[in-house]
Amino acid sequence: MSIREWFRGQAREEERVRALGEYDASSYPEELAEILRKREEVAAELLGLRLTEREARAAAIPRLHELLRRYPHPLAYEALIHAYLDAERFDEARGVAFAARERRAECERSPYPEIRMEVEGLRAWTPEEVDELREEREARR
Repeated sequence: MSIREWFRGQAREEERVRALGEYDASSYPEELAEILRKREEVAAELLGLRLTEREARAAAIPRLHELLRRYPHPLAYEALIHAYLDAERFDEARGVAFAARERRAECERSPYPEIRMEVEGLRAWTPEEVDELREEREARR
């Protein structure tokens, strides 16, 4: 093997994987694998909660907090915002909307496309939107 061939081989091994699905078993980053494992566990638990029912959402607030501590899944933030709105705990909903916006920005800056895709298609809540919903509910009373 010539030095030129050896350098070409080294360059190919050092190329950074930049697109979803370009990893293989030998190049998959361990850090990313752990992150995705946690995300999958949290997503599975979210599916097990009855988040389509208003009362169940409000009752799930403590569990949603636990899930967010384990992995800050954007869908868990979304569910928690709705749960707080249902419970008319608007200040907490406003705080979670802020945290969700920060997590969204974090996901968008991730070097991994698997993480960047987490927020694709999700609503970007703002604390001001929560204030508007509060005002609408108070006006209906």
